[in-house]
Amino acid sequence: MPLSNATKLLSMVLLAFFKVGLVSAVTPNSRLLSLVPPSAQVVAGMSTSSSGNQPGSFLLITHNNSVDLDDFIALTGGDPARVIQQVIMVSGDGSHRTLTEHSLLASGHFDPTFTRRPTAGTSASRYRDTPVLVVQPFARERADFNDVRWLAMIDSDVMLFGTIAMVKQELDRYLSRSVADPFLVQKLAQLRRDDDTWCVLARPVYSETMRSVLELLDAKLADSIQDGDTFEFGIHYGRRVEFEYEFHTPTRASAEAVSRSLVQSLSGTDVTESSRFPASTTSGTDGVVHGAVKVSKGRYDAWLAEVLARTNHRVAAALRDPTTH
Repeated sequence: MPLSNATKLLSMVLLAFFKVGLVSAVTPNSRLLSLVPPSAQVVAGMSTSSSGNQPGSFLLITHNNSVDLDDFIALTGGDPARVIQQVIMVSGDGSHRTLTEHSLLASGHFDPTFTRRPTAGTSASRYRDTPVLVVQPFARERADFNDVRWLAMIDSDVMLFGTIAMVKQELDRYLSRSVADPFLVQKLAQLRRDDDTWCVLARPVYSETMRSVLELLDAKLADSIQDGDTFEFGIHYGRRVEFEYEFHTPTRASAEAVSRSLVQSLSGTDVTESSRFPASTTSGTDGVVHGAVKVSKGRYDAWLAEVLARTNHRVAAALRDPTTH
C-alpha cells in the first residue's frame, strides 16, 4: 500500500540508524568531497568496515538516500573485489525544494569491469565515454520509490549511484577536475577530522519537514534553526561517544539556551554520564554555537532508542491522520 502524503513528508528527511562497524576514523575522502555539487542541501558521511563491535551509527539523511544505500549494497554484493571504506550521501534541490535529486558516493575498491556487466533490472549505457549501468527501481520499493538511477565507476576506487541528473553533475565535476565546494569544506572544517559520521544541512534546506525531524532531536533546536541557518554535527566513537555540533541562531542568548537543551537531550538526567565541552558563541546579530558532549556507549544507545521511539510515534500519528503535516 502506498505511503500517505504525510508519511512521505515525515520520511523525506528521516533519522537513519545503521548497524555497521566503523573503521578507525579518517578525514572525509577529498576525492569524494570534490564530486559533491554545490547545490547539495543535505550531505552526510560515514566510514564502514566489516567489524560489528561498534554502536549503531547515526545519520540524518533523506528517505531516498536510505533507499540508495540499501540498493547499492544489494547491487554490488556480487562484486568479489568490493571493499567499501567511506560513503557520502547527497540530497540536492529538486522542484519546489523537495530534495528529489539524490546520490551515494562510495570510496574503496571495486571490480573495474563491474559497470560493464548488466544484470537483471539494469542495462548498459555511457555518459561522456564513461560506462554506466541504468538501474530500474527495485520491485520491493515501487510503492513509494520510482527513480531510475545510474551506477557509475571512476577508476576502480570510487562508485557513484543516484538519480541521473545528480550522477551527471558528479561525473561532470570529475571530468572538469572540480575542487570541493568551499561552503562544504568550511563546514566540515568546524568538526573533528576524525569523526566517524557527520552531516551538514545547508541553508536552503530548512523547511517544516526539516523542523519536524529536528524536533525529534530537540525542540529548542528546531525552534532556533530557521530563517536559512545551518546545522552540522559529527560523531566520534571511542571509549565514549562524542557528539560535536555547530549551529547558528538569531541571538547569543538563544544560542546558549539551545546548547544547554541539546546537551540535556543527549546526556539525559544523570550528569555523571556525560562531560560537556564549553560551547563557544559569537556576539552581535548572529549567535554561533560550537560544542561537544561525551557520553557513555550505554547512554548513547539509550539516546538512539529515545529518538527512534519518538520517530515511530510521529509516523504512527501520521498514518492515523493523513492530514497531519
